[in-house]
Amino acid sequence: MRKRRQPIVTGLDIGTTKVCAIIGHADADGALTVLGVGSHPSQGLKKGMVVDIEMTVDSIQKAVREAEQVAGVSVKQVYVGIAGGHISSTNSKGIVEIPNRQRGVTEQDCQRVLELARKITVPHDIEILQVIPQEYVLDGQPGIKNPVGMTCSILEVRAHVVLAAMTSASNIMRCIKHAGLQTCEIMLESLASAVAILGEHEKDLGVILIDIGGGTSDIAVFSGGTVKFSGVIPLGGDSITNDIAYGLKVNRYDAENIKKKHASALPGEVDPDEKIEISDVLKQEPHLVSRRFLCEITEARLEQIFMMAKDMLDKSPVRDRVFGGVVLTGGTSLMHGITRLAERIFELPAKVGMPQNVKGLSGIVKSPIYSTCIGLVLQGIATQAVSPAFYSNGSIFGRLAHRLRKAIDWYLFD
Repeated sequence: MRKRRQPIVTGLDIGTTKVCAIIGHADADGALTVLGVGSHPSQGLKKGMVVDIEMTVDSIQKAVREAEQVAGVSVKQVYVGIAGGHISSTNSKGIVEIPNRQRGVTEQDCQRVLELARKITVPHDIEILQVIPQEYVLDGQPGIKNPVGMTCSILEVRAHVVLAAMTSASNIMRCIKHAGLQTCEIMLESLASAVAILGEHEKDLGVILIDIGGGTSDIAVFSGGTVKFSGVIPLGGDSITNDIAYGLKVNRYDAENIKKKHASALPGEVDPDEKIEISDVLKQEPHLVSRRFLCEITEARLEQIFMMAKDMLDKSPVRDRVFGGVVLTGGTSLMHGITRLAERIFELPAKVGMPQNVKGLSGIVKSPIYSTCIGLVLQGIATQAVSPAFYSNGSIFGRLAHRLRKAIDWYLFD
């Protein structure tokens, strides 16, 4: 009997700092084999939003081309991550009657109830990006994850709805189309990262995921095995770089290198007499500055990001929930001392989350820098493994992504 060929999937993370493309497929044992990786500095985006289409298209093409050369395949379709200050979320419900309870709930019934959950009033310039089932309720009995085959008279779904500005989403998709690629699915970047780094026990116990990107920091809260809240903070690693550039009076390129090499989230642990050599932007003459001062700059901005995340959660529907801890990911999560700073702010255990169960080029991609892109590949694999009409295990409802693509294509190209 011939083995079914595993589909090759490409994830495309279009971030403020970098554009990353990863090509991979699933092994028979379920592990992800990475075939190719491409990365290029992101030019043309600011805080997750396109500010220069030509530069963004060029960055996408170069990242994808690099991944294609490593993998030895040609890419036509991509699963895309989206972020930015325009992202918001809400929770919704849908209820349908099951005409014949004896036949059991079908996938079509789940489709109908999710359609009703998405019927919420949003401004004309806002589009529903994802509708994620949190749980199903059968005749008043909550906590059902997959109701297909079960009997009931009334089927209810409680869902998490991710919203995005139509203009921002359409500009991202315009860039992808101009790069010669087709968008299969759009996913909030923090939820993509969660696919790569969170285990089922962590989602069940309850965790706060903070994905610190270049321009934004994305928040996702999981409890009872599913996402309960998501949000975006318009500050990220680039904010720290800018602070260092202004504070030390160096150019942004040098500030980024100084951050990676010398910064810490715990200035109290740095010797007050320790100096680092820098060149100021005006005279270009090397001189010494206090490393502790650098770390105080870094701590202040990270503390602000964490406090904004905490304040966002305190005002959200999850404010009274108990969490097992905080999981940090994204490039900035590699900074020395960041987990201890998070523990101090949230008063919870914290760790850095990295992609798990990865083969192939795992030495390259097993880093929080690639969490989002790995998650997009895994999401694509899961999507292609089930019926295109319905995605199980808390994945998104396929027709919603298709509808978003159709709406944006009409808006842009008709």
